[in-house]
Amino acid sequence: MPYSPPMQRWTCPLLLAAVVFLSWPNSSPAPIIFRRGEGWSYESLSGGDGWRRANAKDQLAVSRNAFAAEDWKIAFKAARRTVADWPLSDHASEAQLLLAQSYEKRGDDQKAFAEYQNLLRLYPQNVDFEDVQARQFAIATRYLNGQRFKLWSRIPFYKSMSKTVAMFQDIVSSGPFSSVAPKAQMNIGQAWVNKAGGFQFSESEKHKNYRLAVLAFEKAADRYHDRPDIASEGLFAAGSAYQQQSLDAEYDQGVTHKAIDAFSDFIALYPNDERVPQAREKIKTMKVEQALGNMKIAGYYEKLGKLAGAKNYYNEVKELAPGTENAAIALQKIAELQPRLDAQKTSGAKSK
Repeated sequence: MPYSPPMQRWTCPLLLAAVVFLSWPNSSPAPIIFRRGEGWSYESLSGGDGWRRANAKDQLAVSRNAFAAEDWKIAFKAARRTVADWPLSDHASEAQLLLAQSYEKRGDDQKAFAEYQNLLRLYPQNVDFEDVQARQFAIATRYLNGQRFKLWSRIPFYKSMSKTVAMFQDIVSSGPFSSVAPKAQMNIGQAWVNKAGGFQFSESEKHKNYRLAVLAFEKAADRYHDRPDIASEGLFAAGSAYQQQSLDAEYDQGVTHKAIDAFSDFIALYPNDERVPQAREKIKTMKVEQALGNMKIAGYYEKLGKLAGAKNYYNEVKELAPGTENAAIALQKIAELQPRLDAQKTSGAKSK
């Protein structure tokens, strides 16, 4: 009798056992099941699908009762099945609401927001629009205040102002004149100037975007001009964003001019606003900054021998920051330059 290695002796019986195990219909339960519209789910062997019903009305009742009992898992599954299997029924809109609320109760705010958005998109006539948008606004505000987006819907992992902006933008786009839309528009700007902290999803998340912030604030002031509380806040915030941009980056005269213009418009349009003194102080501070910039330019022209240009910039310093040390220096420089300018004029006249 020929010798068979131990591996070969075990191979055939193992293969035979595997075939029998896999082909036997009742011996291999499948706890992980895929269903259309529901995806993959785990069903226990003892009554795992006892929450299923044959029609939309009864299936919704299961979700409603489970939600009341704070059984978020069953409430979620039953609501999801109602929407997936009977999307055109009279019960689908309530099921969609319960689906979104179940996501929220389970701590998945990102998916909850998306399902609320689907509710407004699919069943706009059958929902309390203001209530749904208020729920979305609360979710987006949590992310604005630092809540982290989840990895695989489970692990709080990263902050993302761009994703937060997209949420507020969805609110404004769906209902631009709802009760929460004006504040959502303002929060778009606020998200762009929020300080980055912790892990950021992308390199762009690490930097504030004042340009987009200003656009958002100005849009709020323009769109809601009939709402003085929002319009004034938008205009003041735009000026503040311009000012912060000029401070955070290399000094830019153009940005400073825009900031001053925004605050000047704010003072002219809302003279009784309690922030007017603050706006005046900001303008004064920025004019001092402008004076410093002009002082540098004047010195540069003076070194090049372009005395007329230097004098013009020193005059700008005197006008922008009267009564300051820079103004006193500018006056002294003008006094020193004048004899040289007169000499240049005399020399030029003689040469003619």
